[in-house]
This record gives sequence, C-alpha cells and structure tokens, in this order.
Amino acid sequence: MGGRRHDKIIAQALGISPRTVELHRSQVMNKLGAGSLTELGQIALAAGIASSEAGSKGRKIT
Repeated sequence: MGGRRHDKIIAQALGISPRTVELHRSQVMNKLGAGSLTELGQIALAAGIASSEAGSKGRKIT
C-alpha cells in the first residue's frame, strides 16, 4: 500500500520511520473505509483537508 518513496519523504519530514508512516496511513484508511489511496484523497478533498491543487509535485497539502 502506498509508494515506498513517498513513505521515505514523509518519514524524513516528520522524523519517523517509513514503516510508521505506512502503519498510520493504513489505520486512517481503515477508520475512514478507504480502499485505496485515491479514495483516501477523495475523502480528504471532500472534508476540506486537502486542496485539489496538492496533486502536483512540489505542492503541499493545505
């Protein structure tokens, strides 16, 4: 689940291990009933947690 490269980038930014990133994402997906990262993104957009412009490289989720 999820890209390992992205896990490494997120882990470095947060000062945690890539495995911890994977675990937390998995737990969030389970709690929200998201079956994929795409679905998780759609849930985040609908909740106003993420911007639709966040998908481009170099842009941060707002």
